[in-house]
Amino acid sequence: MYARLLAMFCLLFVSNFTARADSTIPMGPTLEVYVKGGQGSTPDVLAAMSRELDVLMQTAGFRVVLRGTDDAATSGGAEHLVLVELRGLCVAQFSALAGAPLLTSVPLASSSVAEGKVLPFSSVDCTALNRFLAPVGLNQPQAEQEYLYGRSLARLLAHEFYHVLAQTDDHAPEGIAKARFSIADLLADHLDFETIALQRLHPR
Repeated sequence: MYARLLAMFCLLFVSNFTARADSTIPMGPTLEVYVKGGQGSTPDVLAAMSRELDVLMQTAGFRVVLRGTDDAATSGGAEHLVLVELRGLCVAQFSALAGAPLLTSVPLASSSVAEGKVLPFSSVDCTALNRFLAPVGLNQPQAEQEYLYGRSLARLLAHEFYHVLAQTDDHAPEGIAKARFSIADLLADHLDFETIALQRLHPR
């Protein structure tokens, strides 16, 4: 069943990412990420997401490889695999959605859970993220909006990867693994994994 789901994900994915040689990715356990959706995302959004995700997961002790259907598999196989769905149009639309702020606690991202196990299937609600960021991001130039949106996507994904890799639904008091993000968290210059989250990711 898992293999069939993976095959379906790969067939549906349309790659928007620039292929990167494995030799340029820092050493560490490999986290291979297949992404469904995001076809309407701009190159700037995807580039910002990719850079931030690399940095965050590298500090957590993992190297991220983003894959498209035409990319070769990681040499020797990946230690970890996550399938990601970007739902909706994942571009910065702050102006269009500024009049419809997110008033309820709609999840911006989530991962599937079955029988107490966090499954490697994560998703981001791109429209909800736009509505969440719009009140503050609206006044930024378009290029900055795309950068902030892409970086926010990466932080939401890193949070979900924490749950998948650590196999826990517990959160940390601060940082990427905290229970709830504010707009300030997603737009901050830096947001990192706290020590307790790193310990859960790499238990002795």
